[in-house]
Amino acid sequence: MKLARNIIWNAIGIALPLLVGVAVVPAIVRGLGTERFGFLSIIWVLIGYFSVFDLGLGRTLTKLAADRLAEGREEQIAPLAWTTLITVAVTSTFVSVIVALAAQWVAQIALKHSPALVPEGTLAVLWLAISLPFVLLATVLTGLLEAYQRFGLINAVRVPLGVLILAAPLAVLPFSRDLGVITAALAGIRILNAAVLTALALRIVPALRHHLLVFRRELLRPLLTFGGWLTVSNVVGPLMVYFDRFLIAVVLGSAAIAYYTVPYDVLNRVLVLPTAMQAVLFPTFVMLLGQSSPRVVSVFGRSSETTMLLMAPVLLAVVLLAQQGLQLWVGETFAEKSALTAKILAVGVLANAMARSPFVFIQAANKANWTAILHMIELPLYAIALWLLLRSDGIEGAAYAWSGRVIIDTLVLYLMTARIEPRLTRTAMRDLSWVVGACILAVALDWSLREVSVRIAATLLLGLACGIGLMLYVSGSRPALANRNT
Repeated sequence: MKLARNIIWNAIGIALPLLVGVAVVPAIVRGLGTERFGFLSIIWVLIGYFSVFDLGLGRTLTKLAADRLAEGREEQIAPLAWTTLITVAVTSTFVSVIVALAAQWVAQIALKHSPALVPEGTLAVLWLAISLPFVLLATVLTGLLEAYQRFGLINAVRVPLGVLILAAPLAVLPFSRDLGVITAALAGIRILNAAVLTALALRIVPALRHHLLVFRRELLRPLLTFGGWLTVSNVVGPLMVYFDRFLIAVVLGSAAIAYYTVPYDVLNRVLVLPTAMQAVLFPTFVMLLGQSSPRVVSVFGRSSETTMLLMAPVLLAVVLLAQQGLQLWVGETFAEKSALTAKILAVGVLANAMARSPFVFIQAANKANWTAILHMIELPLYAIALWLLLRSDGIEGAAYAWSGRVIIDTLVLYLMTARIEPRLTRTAMRDLSWVVGACILAVALDWSLREVSVRIAATLLLGLACGIGLMLYVSGSRPALANRNT
């Protein structure tokens, strides 16, 4: 029940800001205009991408602190936390200075078609540089709270933060449209967020007060080793996410990007719950593995089974109703060009969701180098496949390349999981057979069902069955299949 409650907290923390964004972004676009909003969106993206400069130490702190909690060595956590925080403070300040020095250059490049806005853009990047250390320190503090599995507190901060980040530009607009002023408000919110997380960490880990600013050089090696491999994944992963758009523009022209990114972005929004599960499962797996607990098998099985119950109705809905849904939303012409792409991507999204459990299990088992090496091998192979399939099959080729990469990635991650924990072999075989079976069922129904009303009925029926299964899990009325198989 605690695991389910933590997942629900995380899902709320991710989903609510998204809903607020849907509501307020159109008003911000109208108030700022397309040029200013475009630059503001770059600021938002940079804040997210700059999180890689925590050197993976946020999740590393989660891992090492959870290890110590599992082994009854909680007194070692405070020096570990301060060493991590000081390291991130130093490195983030260095990066911040570089960003500040490059502020005018970045603004000139991003706003080359609107030179009058360059002074505003320069000031905005300077405020971004000021906020960067606080963003990264907040990431580390969140990692510490995750080790203690205080997801209720984390999301009590995350939800207001997400809402304020989106609402702040709207609140500033009646007084100013200046990008520097708006980014200053965003920087203030980030600083406040770091302060609140610091107060929570001091309350949850009182020993932080007694070991104030303690730095242990001997802790740097385990921190930077594990964190370094995580950083590789954190850098290569986003490259594979955005690389396809660049190649689409090169091969097919920029106008074709929309026909790919619209279904891609919408489908990836449904990964909210699998993403929420991933953050909760990591410290849980760390503690269970640290205690050599047999419960790790049942927790893994329950997580993957829950993911399948969440994602199977999505797969079927997209495969059976993509044409009609896109036609209602963005028009008939767009639907004709994007429907097949959406169906192919839906298969990859299902596999991507199922890969979350083995991915965090492998990292929790102190094998972050495995996932990093896998990503480095995948990147050039994916780039070649993407190039060839784009030239032969257009937008659908990009979808085939992405889904194919994700499916292979999922298969390899499950093989790695079974190698680490042989008792999970049956669970891995079960999960992979479910993915194959769900895809075969979706394709078969797409071929056989012609009436839209019948397609809708089939989707609703599967959704109802999966919803009942999820309710039984949350209530604890039915054990996970993994429990019955072990």
